[in-house]
Amino acid sequence: MKINISYETVTRMFELCKKHKEGKLNRTELEAILDHKDYQVEIERYNNEAGPGGKFSKEEYVEYFMNFFQLEESNIKQPMLRFRYSQLKYFFDNIDGYEEKVDKIKNITEDDVRQALERTHFGLPDNIRFDELNLIFSIGLGASQGWFYKNYAHLDLVKFLEEIDSINTVIAHECHHIGLNKMCENLDITQISPEESLYLFLAFEGLAVKYCNNGEGVLTKKIYDDTANIGLDEFTWDYLTKEFHNIYMNFKSQIDKIRSGEIKDIDDLNKYIAGYWMSLYTDDQDRNEIPRLHHSRNYSFGNEVWGLIHDVYGREKVFETLKNLKQFPEVFNSALKEIGRTDLLSEEVVKKSW
Repeated sequence: MKINISYETVTRMFELCKKHKEGKLNRTELEAILDHKDYQVEIERYNNEAGPGGKFSKEEYVEYFMNFFQLEESNIKQPMLRFRYSQLKYFFDNIDGYEEKVDKIKNITEDDVRQALERTHFGLPDNIRFDELNLIFSIGLGASQGWFYKNYAHLDLVKFLEEIDSINTVIAHECHHIGLNKMCENLDITQISPEESLYLFLAFEGLAVKYCNNGEGVLTKKIYDDTANIGLDEFTWDYLTKEFHNIYMNFKSQIDKIRSGEIKDIDDLNKYIAGYWMSLYTDDQDRNEIPRLHHSRNYSFGNEVWGLIHDVYGREKVFETLKNLKQFPEVFNSALKEIGRTDLLSEEVVKKSW
């Protein structure tokens, strides 16, 4: 496997950010660095795969960044850049501390990546391997903080320099997305029902957490002997764990709405995915506030439901279920019974798996 590691933009972007904070940044300098292939891949990814709220052009980003210190978060119209505001503000406020850690990124080797991939590969079928892997480290543009696209895995230093000691976990997690996406290439999305799509959506972050972050929660236990939930925000994970029952009830409600026809297609489902599962707001927050969560609900709940299947039946059953999503309800309900959590089954479920 060929591994390419790029951090070519990092030093220069730090310089530009410091200049900007001092009021000395020239627009042409920013435009020039955004022409680098690493940033071009990021812009392409946001416009091709991040959904309507994620799309922004190079020109939109330049306007946003150049006027950053005059912006009010609530007045930023582009959703992805509005979500990015608080992350970027924190970065500017603590830029000297970030810069001290940059050299650690430059010390990451191919051997480090191969070591990280051991957990990635454990969480994937044995036939899923990478011919080529491109890791991009940069001060990212959008709010995703880490993303995968084609054979690229991006790690946003605004997020991950805070977690430099768990960088191998971060690499493993993002690469797992690439592998799972590769595994799902043969699925005919047009033949997948909204219900099955929800199960698959929860698997993408959930299984990366389970296998790469050593995920543990209410239903599922960690796999490896070392620290559970490594690289995950402590406040966020505590909050989502305490909210497990409410999240579970929302999950069951959405399944009921799909089966009754209230959620009739993928477009309807995507409204729930964007508004609930991928929201970074706590339940008591106003949408004009800064989101308090660092991970959305699909991270924790996906880890719970798919992680439980692993705990009870093993990794091969996880992969088998991914390939035949229709069997998810039966497998998951059976796993609940195995751990004595029949309290989570409704009367309808007892009679007929949902």
